Amino acid sequence: MVSKRELEDIVQRQTAALKSQMDRIAELEAEVARLNGVISGDCDALQTLQKIYSDPANPLSTVMKAAAEAVAYERAKPPSVAINAGISLYDVLEKKRLERLQAAPAVIDAKPGLASRKEY
Repeated sequence: MVSKRELEDIVQRQTAALKSQMDRIAELEAEVARLNGVISGDCDALQTLQKIYSDPANPLSTVMKAAAEAVAYERAKPPSVAINAGISLYDVLEKKRLERLQAAPAVIDAKPGLASRKEY
């Protein structure tokens, strides 16, 4: 025969297990509601990323990945200073270099008599 104390222990353990399961069900229902909101269009990808990196319960690696993905949509990139006029910078610089070479031909300053004389 089972004693009253053993029955109370069994009831207490079952009550704790039931409470734990009810808490887990509440967590899962909240997750389902959040996912249904995403599916129905209540929030977009950026808002989802913002929720992920704003949630302190998430691990740091998850927060960093979400923030890295979201930053491109939250902050505008600085304007590019390069202007593409159909010609590259290399082509412009090479053209200038060739013009300089053609404008001022190279002069070799040598005296022909000195090179032919050998001193023994």
